[in-house]
Amino acid sequence: MICRKETFPKKTLPLFQQHYLTEDMLLFDIETTGLSPAQNQIYCIGCGYLSEEEVVIELFFAENKMEEGPVLDAFLELLNTHNTIITFNGTTFDLPFVKKRIAHRKSSHASSADKPLLPENLKSIDLYREATGMKSLLRLPSYRQKSIEQFLGCSREDKYDGGQLIEIYHQYAARPDPELLSLLLLHNLEDVKGMFDLLGILSYHQLRDGQFEIVEAFSETSPENLCCANNPGYNPSSYYNMKFRTEYPFPQSIHMTSESSSLLLNHDGGLVRFPICHGFLKHFFSDCENYYYLPEEDYAIHKSVGAFVNSAHRRKATKKTAT
Repeated sequence: MICRKETFPKKTLPLFQQHYLTEDMLLFDIETTGLSPAQNQIYCIGCGYLSEEEVVIELFFAENKMEEGPVLDAFLELLNTHNTIITFNGTTFDLPFVKKRIAHRKSSHASSADKPLLPENLKSIDLYREATGMKSLLRLPSYRQKSIEQFLGCSREDKYDGGQLIEIYHQYAARPDPELLSLLLLHNLEDVKGMFDLLGILSYHQLRDGQFEIVEAFSETSPENLCCANNPGYNPSSYYNMKFRTEYPFPQSIHMTSESSSLLLNHDGGLVRFPICHGFLKHFFSDCENYYYLPEEDYAIHKSVGAFVNSAHRRKATKKTAT
């Protein structure tokens, strides 16, 4: 088994990643010889974590299929010192694959019967699910890891995907070659490094979690018509603006518009702009059978009160009139 380690200062990470990452988190990515854990093996596991003020990336590489066991052992030993794992699509692929390969090993090797499975109390964060959960905001053409990295402005030396490297690994296992090894390790190394960059996606949760401060709010009159002209109650030239600031910067600017409003996110905050509406908001009662509708006033009142209204001026409320 080949082990490689690389470190770099924590302070070189963007501010949000420095804030978010803790020493109990372990980022990891696996490389396999196929998609089926029953028929294929894991040949490389890359892990990233914090150690004091350094970011550490460790790669465990099996030079042949017989070394999958030592790779899993090295990974489990490292995993047992962390309680939160961070993956990209690990919920669907990496974690089930690792579990099944450990179970397969336990069933086929008596000497590994006492080897531990994945800790039961592990917390899991799947960056793929986090990203796809923000589709309405990000609006990316694809949510593959490399596509999200491109959105975040990250660059790679590696030009291959995991599927393309399977044949290269088989070539290496049959006849070890330093150039092939470099290609295989580079891909896994950049997948793990890329996950540190992908953590920047979570910074957009500052909007969802209310982690921002409104620094300015004002109305304006503008000749621009951002509203739907057929929408009664809207003044097509009056808008309300709210500027806000977030504690941690967003990795990329986002500008969203609709026919009536807009949202701009920039480095350290953003601007929300929406039309001013003049009119009434209606609340519909769910128990419409308990109300009378008064056509002349265009609202509903409870039957206990409506009983005193002349029957000529009331009617039974419906779902559309019980307001």
